This record gives sequence, structure tokens and C-alpha cells, in this order.
Amino acid sequence: MSFGKSLRLFIAVMTALSISSVLAQSEYPAKPIHVVITFPPGGSVDVVPRLVGQKLSERWGQAWVFENRPGAGGQIGVQAVLMAPADGYTILVGPTGAISINPSLYKKLAYDPLKDLVPIAPLAKTAMVLMVPADWSGTVKDLVDQSRARPEAFTFGFGGNGTTMHLVGEMFRAATGAKLMPVPYKTSGEVIADLAGGRLSAGWVDVNFALTGIRSGRARAIAVSLNERLPTLPDIPTVSETVHPGFDAAGWFGLFARAGTPPEVIAKLSADTRTVLAMPDVRERILATGNVPWWISPDEYAAFVSAEIAKWAKAVKDSGAQIQ
Repeated sequence: MSFGKSLRLFIAVMTALSISSVLAQSEYPAKPIHVVITFPPGGSVDVVPRLVGQKLSERWGQAWVFENRPGAGGQIGVQAVLMAPADGYTILVGPTGAISINPSLYKKLAYDPLKDLVPIAPLAKTAMVLMVPADWSGTVKDLVDQSRARPEAFTFGFGGNGTTMHLVGEMFRAATGAKLMPVPYKTSGEVIADLAGGRLSAGWVDVNFALTGIRSGRARAIAVSLNERLPTLPDIPTVSETVHPGFDAAGWFGLFARAGTPPEVIAKLSADTRTVLAMPDVRERILATGNVPWWISPDEYAAFVSAEIAKWAKAVKDSGAQIQ
């Protein structure tokens, strides 16, 4: 066979393969989507993706199959996704910790979230809430001022070293100059219990634990960490509007794929997720979990993740938290 004929044959084969690839991508999804969640069942990081997945399954006619792979600060779940093909059929529900905090919290991390993962779409933001004992009548400004005057007398509790609650507390201390001694607990439930018992001055917990404490009368909310008030706690001011303008720190979670996933697949996943998040019944059910529905484009999401990694790195450094 002549060189010219060989070249034409090669071009024809490559063109056919290219067309086949484009057609395969245009037909996405052609089979069920496997979704890995880095948290145990039951929490909002588990509930919200399942709600979104149910709606996407109805739209696409393909099931979303969820698998909870908790452990090692999210590393187990991330690794499971990185071991799968980069075809959009295995995606990750990545929370703040696994994506933005782990790079500075762990000395040796098994993955690089900026290089190994591609952002698809965020799903929701999770505000942290500053709680105080129910019988303490002060404001967040009072807490800051009084702790400055008597630093040995004021504490703040949080569930777990290096968690979002812990690091939001450290950001709050750094931003406001509050002299609050950190006190770690295993769970946020223990934080609420010690606030009720008068053994803590304050505590940072997520919205669900805050609502539990408020409804039981065991604790009181005085500020939220997002720079906008929460629909579930409309009467509770933000840190930004009270003691430190511009303060904005919260947990979040969203969808990621393995690096190398076709851009067309990422675009479809992102656009259809946006459509689902805009559905009134979906928004209502997400708000009921204490979270705020949230969507930005993949490019905006990538820039956000990069900025978050830098932001949380400072908080980790200030806290002194580190895991081998």
C-alpha cells in the first residue's frame, strides 16, 4: 500500500473514531450514573444529592446509583472516583472538607483537587451558626467585647479538629479579635449539651444542630457565618452586618468528576443540575434541610474552589490543626 493510501486510511479511521466519540458524548447518559458520597447516610450532604439525582434520573431516564464511602476525611470516596474511568458515569459529591480543607490539613494527601478533579456544579451552601447558652442575653458584639475584656473566661466549642465549624470559629476570632479559647468536641451534639449546661460560652455548629438547640430551648443563635441571612433563621443577623463587614465563611458541597471527563459531559451535567435546583419543590426541600441551594458555572466553580483552598489554608494555619 502506498504512503498516500495509508495516510488516507489513517485519516478515515481517526475521523470515524472522532465521530463515534462525539456521538457517544451527545447520547450521554446511556447508562446509570454512579455517585460517590464522602459522608455517611442521613446528613444533608447525603440527602440533597439524592434529591437532585432523583430529578435528573426522571429527566434522563437513567438511574443515579448512590454509594456512601465515608472515612479518612473524604479521601476514601475521592479515591474511588479517581479509580473509575473519566467518562462522566462516576461522579463525586465533594464537600468543603475533602476539596478545600484537606490540602492544608493533611501533610500527605492522596489527591490534588485542582489537578485530579473537574468541578461540575455546586449544590448548596451550609452556613455555620454561632450559638450561646439560652439564658445568656447578649449579642455577638457583646460576646466579642466581653471576651476581649476577660479572655480567660470565654470559650467556643466545635465538633472535630479541622472541621468547617472549627475553622469558621478560627476565622471569626481572627476577623473580630474575639478572645475565645477553642474547645474541641467529638460531635456538635456535645457542643449543644455543654452550652445548655453552662460549660461553654459559645459554640459554632451547622444549621441543623442550631435548629435542634433552638427548638429544644437549650441554646440560642446570635449570628450566622454567611454574608446573607438564612431563610430558616431570618431573625438571626450575620457576622458581616454586626461585627465584621465582609465576613463570609460557610460549608458547601457539589458535584465533581475525574479530570479528563469530556467537556460536553460536564456541560450537560452542570446545565441540567441548574434546571433541577431552580425547581420550586427542590428549592423548598433543600431549604428545609437548613441549606441554601446554589449553582454557578463550571468555570466559576473552578475559580471558587481555588480561592477556597487558599482561604481555608490560612484558617488551618491559624488553628494549628494538622493530620499526619
